[in-house]
Amino acid sequence: MRAGIGLAQRGQYPAAVSAFTRCVHDYPTLFEGHYNLALAELAQDHFPQALADIEQAPHRSEPESTARIYLRGKIEAGMGQRRAAVQDLAAAFQSDPRQENYALDLGLEYLKEHAYIDSERVFAQGCAQNPRSSFLALGLALAQFLGGRTRESIVASRRVLAGDPDFSPARLLLGFALYMEGNLPEARHVAGEGLKLPDPDPYLYYLEAVAMIKQHRDEDAQILGDLEAAEKSVPNCALCYVASGKVREKRNQLRDALSDLQKATQLAPDLSEGWYHLAAVYDRMGDTADASAARSRFQALKENADEREKDMLRGALLESLGAGR
Repeated sequence: MRAGIGLAQRGQYPAAVSAFTRCVHDYPTLFEGHYNLALAELAQDHFPQALADIEQAPHRSEPESTARIYLRGKIEAGMGQRRAAVQDLAAAFQSDPRQENYALDLGLEYLKEHAYIDSERVFAQGCAQNPRSSFLALGLALAQFLGGRTRESIVASRRVLAGDPDFSPARLLLGFALYMEGNLPEARHVAGEGLKLPDPDPYLYYLEAVAMIKQHRDEDAQILGDLEAAEKSVPNCALCYVASGKVREKRNQLRDALSDLQKATQLAPDLSEGWYHLAAVYDRMGDTADASAARSRFQALKENADEREKDMLRGALLESLGAGR
């Protein structure tokens, strides 16, 4: 058991599986052996095997039964069985609301399903039981923001940072909430302070850049530097390329702007703002046919750029919350 735990902590999951398999063979009635074996399989995305392992786990006490249901819910979530996952995770949370991970995983599933009211309720209960948990507090603030309760989210995010000033995801959420609310100077300040941290969230580069763009600041070099930094770390950041394309269009760097905007529309063909600016650049370059085609794509799309930014933030913070489990 100790060998398996040590191996798992070092990320050596196949070796950990071997150790835990020996454990459950020699001590078949030991719940922890089966539980850790299922966890090690889950860490490798071996979902059917992990599910079989936890189903076979003996459970002779209420905490063991609850832990078994909880882990089954995590495995079901990994398999995409959302309804079953929520049912099991909710049962585990109801049985023992004091467990931080029970609240975190259930709240995450509700966030993924866009059930923001349910998510806020679970995170609020979890925070009441675990007032020092930065991840649960972040989950609460994110549920409030995505549910349209921006002011409450700003207050909750500030509360997280008061207790954990270096918690970059909370700084990102606070900055985005301020940005969406129209408080651009403070959004930029929050992003800038976050970028001073030893390991800043790369989305803060995007936030600082777009806040400066909307402020019409004449700081193109810094804006482009931020966007280039974001593009290196944020996967498929179509919004980053739209922003850099807009700046380069303003500077009359039309070929570079064209390259950025073409990249944006390739990454996100449904991003209306990318097609809008691409049409403008084609017009300025005298390419009327491509401009007309880009404009037609823009007019066929109705997506709101703010919603795309919210989706980007949602994905980034769901990943951060998942890392906290």
